[in-house]
Amino acid sequence: MAALARVAGRALLGRAAPLLRAERSISGGGGGCWGPVRPGLPVSLSSPLAGLTRPIRIKEPPKRKQVDRWTEKRALFGVYDNVGILGGFQIHPKNLIVGPKWLQGWRGNELQRCIRKKQMVGDRMFVDDYHKLTKRIRYLYRRFNRTGKHR
Repeated sequence: MAALARVAGRALLGRAAPLLRAERSISGGGGGCWGPVRPGLPVSLSSPLAGLTRPIRIKEPPKRKQVDRWTEKRALFGVYDNVGILGGFQIHPKNLIVGPKWLQGWRGNELQRCIRKKQMVGDRMFVDDYHKLTKRIRYLYRRFNRTGKHR
């Protein structure tokens, strides 16, 4: 009985129509591209007329918007900022910077900032603050030398 069922199953499979298969195209760039060969159809990829064997949702990139870069709003953006801040160009912008003297007009990471503070005002600091600052410098020095792109 089992042999009869096997023979009948093979007969049914032999007569079944072949399933649709995706073909591999040679003209794909960078590697094999699975999908049916598409002659240049003037339809979008998400259309059922595109020739895809199974319904795959393909997102197309949005169309670029044409933007006028020289509208009045864009062209005059930031034109009068300095006049309002500086008051008729009587004061230089570096004189408007407020903060500690060792930080004015200077850039750097936290370790560099702490070292600069220790050099500039370390002799006038309280003992506890000076101790905390040196601990922070030691910690940051170890951290910068062990990790990150600074090594």
